[in-house]
Formats: sequence, structure tokens, C-alpha cells
Amino acid sequence: MSIPVCDPHFHLWNVNERPNPNLGDNAQHPLPVYLASDYLEDMASLPDPLHIVSSLHVETVVGQTPGGFAIDTVGETRFVCDQMNDTGHLIGIVAFVHLARDTGETATMLSQHAEAAGGRLRGVRMILNHHDEKPDLTWPQVEHDRFLTDPVFQEGIAYLGESGLSFDLQCNPHQLLDAAKTFSNYPDTPVILDHLGTFHDGENDSYEEMWREGMQALADVSHTNVKLSMLFFGRNGYHKDPDKEAKIRDLVLETIDRFGVNRCMFASNYRVERIQGIDIPTLYGQFYNWTSHLPPSDLAALFHDTAARVYKM
Repeated sequence: MSIPVCDPHFHLWNVNERPNPNLGDNAQHPLPVYLASDYLEDMASLPDPLHIVSSLHVETVVGQTPGGFAIDTVGETRFVCDQMNDTGHLIGIVAFVHLARDTGETATMLSQHAEAAGGRLRGVRMILNHHDEKPDLTWPQVEHDRFLTDPVFQEGIAYLGESGLSFDLQCNPHQLLDAAKTFSNYPDTPVILDHLGTFHDGENDSYEEMWREGMQALADVSHTNVKLSMLFFGRNGYHKDPDKEAKIRDLVLETIDRFGVNRCMFASNYRVERIQGIDIPTLYGQFYNWTSHLPPSDLAALFHDTAARVYKM
């Protein structure tokens, strides 16, 4: 049996030539350069029976706070496409656009990204992770916790659907209920929740129940999907600790049960995971071991078909 892989979440960067403070201090970055050749070399080490066929690059610019450091978001799209052009590898682009400023600006930025992507633009991610009491759970340049109820942001979400594009949702668990309410009003815009809802390590039982309630609310919105990724955030070191692995495995399988295989997709989040010491054989080997009891059609959905369908690959 051979299982194709559509990896719906990877990142490229070169902070030596394209500084990006959202990735941390350029001088101390653990991996200052990660290019297309590096990514494809990593993905060539997928364990049997998996093999890579397509991928989605997801933005790294995160937020653009007024008065903060500005990054050329269209330049990132152009940089990634230039990197991939000579590889023959099929990719899509999930770009950053600030959806809460002006709908006209959203349209202009999407047009510029589409031109830079050369037919590869598939969606937008605007990270929303914000926590009023825990600064470490607020992502760089995310201004506040109110975007999901912002009318201009909602106009932007509607415009994505009208343009045939999706929205990558990344938020903290306490934001999931508001997310479910908002996105239920925009059924024409496919929504992909990143990173298992950003489940965070070290929290108590009530936190887990909050996550579970939010995930169920989102599952009740039929056009939402989930990336099973960035699992170290939920249990740091899970890849080398059997007890931690068991916890993460259970959360992953629970999410698959809740959303169904046709709304779930495994993702590498590379090279962020590698910085955590998780290589591709280990990462995808655990994905496969956790789900190898499922029918072949379910495995095809989790590793390829869901991502390829949702992102129109």
C-alpha cells in the first residue's frame, strides 16, 4: 500500500536576507535559513508507506500592528514561489492579509498575492491568538481579542468565500466559541483550524474541557476543518515520552472522531517541528501508527484527500 501525502502546512524563510522579527531574534534564530530544497529533502524521508505529492505554504508574518514592524507580505509570497518554481513540486499559498482594516484594502492585497502566486493562491491566514492574562499565549503583533466580532473582519471573511479562497483560523481555545458563532454565518468560506486548536501544555482539567467545548462548537459548523499539527504545543517532548505521546494521540483521535476523517488533515508544520527535535520519520511515523488501524480510505483522507480537496489542490 502506498499513501500520498498533501502537507497542508509548511514554512520557508531566510532571515539573513528577509528579516522577520515574528520568528524571533535574527541573530539567535536556531535555523536562520530554510529553503525549498531543505523542505523537499526533509519530506523525502517520509516513512513507508507515505510519499509527498503536494504542499501548502502558510505565511510567517503573523500580524501587522499599526506602528509596529512592517513586513512585505506579498514579498513573502513571491519569495516562496520563486523558491519552488524549479522544483516541480505542487504547492499552494496561504498568505497573510489583514482582514479587519478595510474591505477595499483586502481586495487589493488579495489581488497582489494572486499575481505573485501565479495561480497558487488558496487562502489567507490571519493569526488571532490573543490572551488578556497570559502574554505568552498572544502571538506577535496580534492587537486584541475582538477580531471575530469585528464587522470589517467578517466582511473580509465573506469576501474570501466570494473569491474562492479559504481562511486558516489560528486562535486559543477560549476563542473557539466566538469563532464558531462567526464562521457559521459564512458557509461559502472554507475554514481550516490550525494546530489542533492550539491546545496548550501545562493547563488544568477545566482548560481541557474549555478546549473540548470549543472544538465541538466548531465541529457543529459543517464547513470547518482541522489540521492535526504543532502537537508539541500540547505536550512538549511527546515524541520521546510514551505517556505524553499517549495523551496527544488520544486528543488527535478524539478530534478525528469529532470532525470525521473528511474534515481532518495531518500537517508537518515544518520546519518548526524540527527545531523542537522532531524529525519527519518520527513525526509522520507517529501519525501513521496512531491511525494505521483505520480503513485505507480513512488514511487517504487524513494524509492527502481532505487537504487536497479543501485547498483545491
